[in-house]
Amino acid sequence: MVYRKVKDENGNYKDSQNVRYTIREVHEAWTPQGKNVGWDEFDNIQAAAQAYGLTYDPIEPEEADE
Repeated sequence: MVYRKVKDENGNYKDSQNVRYTIREVHEAWTPQGKNVGWDEFDNIQAAAQAYGLTYDPIEPEEADE
């Protein structure tokens, strides 16, 4: 699998500066530059998160007003 981190204010991962990201996961990515260019290969999403310096920290859904 190949992975890519993308800034996303609603992402489930955050870095040491509390900037949020989503990690995209695909079998292969075709870009204008070629296959998987700009993507990184890891065994799993946990390894990708660790390599990117990200921590899994999903945003809790806001409770509906009662």
